Amino acid sequence: PPPAADMSDASAAALIAGTTVGAGVLALPAATAGAGFAASTGVLCGSWVFMAAAGLLVAEAAAACARRTGEADVGFLATVRELLGDDVSRVTGATYAFLHYALLVAYAAQGGGLLAGAVGAPAAAGALVFGAGVGGGVAFGPPKLVDKANDAFCAVVAASFVTLLVVGAGAFDADRLMSTAPDAKASFEAVPISILSLVYHNVIPTVSRRLGFDRARIARAVLLGSAFPLVMFIAWNALIQGVVDVSSAGADPVAALIAAESGEEGAVLSTAVQIFSFSAVVTSFVGFYYGMRGYVKDVLVESSVSSLADDERILAAAVLVPPSILAAVDPTLFLPALDAAGTFGITLLFGIVPAACAWQLRREDESSEVFVPGGDAVLAAMVGLSAFVIGEGALDALGLV
Repeated sequence: PPPAADMSDASAAALIAGTTVGAGVLALPAATAGAGFAASTGVLCGSWVFMAAAGLLVAEAAAACARRTGEADVGFLATVRELLGDDVSRVTGATYAFLHYALLVAYAAQGGGLLAGAVGAPAAAGALVFGAGVGGGVAFGPPKLVDKANDAFCAVVAASFVTLLVVGAGAFDADRLMSTAPDAKASFEAVPISILSLVYHNVIPTVSRRLGFDRARIARAVLLGSAFPLVMFIAWNALIQGVVDVSSAGADPVAALIAAESGEEGAVLSTAVQIFSFSAVVTSFVGFYYGMRGYVKDVLVESSVSSLADDERILAAAVLVPPSILAAVDPTLFLPALDAAGTFGITLLFGIVPAACAWQLRREDESSEVFVPGGDAVLAAMVGLSAFVIGEGALDALGLV
């Protein structure tokens, strides 16, 4: 029998929404500026549909895996191992590690840059201080204190975002939103950051279990929980593109807004953006620290040095040192690291792999419950779009497009 549900629909939706809202939102304006507001809104809505389907496919696979193994609490990688075998599981695990490291590099670079800018220190020093301070606090701080601090930063994210909308309304110019003609190439290039911003799939196995693997309840939680961040991201894009002249702002309109401190309104807006940005980075960093720590621990447990898996210093060093050093060596890695994570990490982990899990599952057990309608056509579309994004990203990285 399925596990008893111990979570309300509202709590499940809130968990998904909280997981989704993170530092990826900071990269959205830079990624979508060239496409224009109308086109980038279309890209975000399309990305939301893609990621919602991916989330439900993860839930479908998790439910089937729990039924097969009799273990309700089965994570994403264990689900992949059960349905697709050890070889695919190892590739998925390596991609999982790549995604987490890429995001930790991005967060150390952005968080360090904000710290350094606040005190006038070099950006490289800021990245190291952020990695050691925030990372060390998460790794070695009392868990209850870390939870309370994370809750506080989440509250600051919400409060500073509301402040941004209120203060930004005075400087908002609606004509700017339509000043950029839709650009198909720029719209496609915004896809990796858009799907990255809408990631919550690492909590789907937990949400599915706590909702008793009830398909209707899971679907409500996924659709409603991810719809709130979608609306928030569209409003954030509108704010930035309506306040900042993106055609002359350079690579990062958010950085341009932080630098624009002219007048009292500009100073308040700049401060609010910095507070919002730093808080979003911290809350994202905490979640991905724990995700990467769990992966490193699993690798050590299965290796010949399994005794190291219980050494918190080893785990913290493995998770924190590489991204902190990379961010210090190149403090401008925030946007490139996020783009790489969206292009190569998210598309494989949550586009191709869940579709493959569902395809294999439906072949082996025709009586299994289907969470995403449309049959093989939808699964093929998920894989095809993901492969296209990966292929275009690879060609771009090689300088061939």
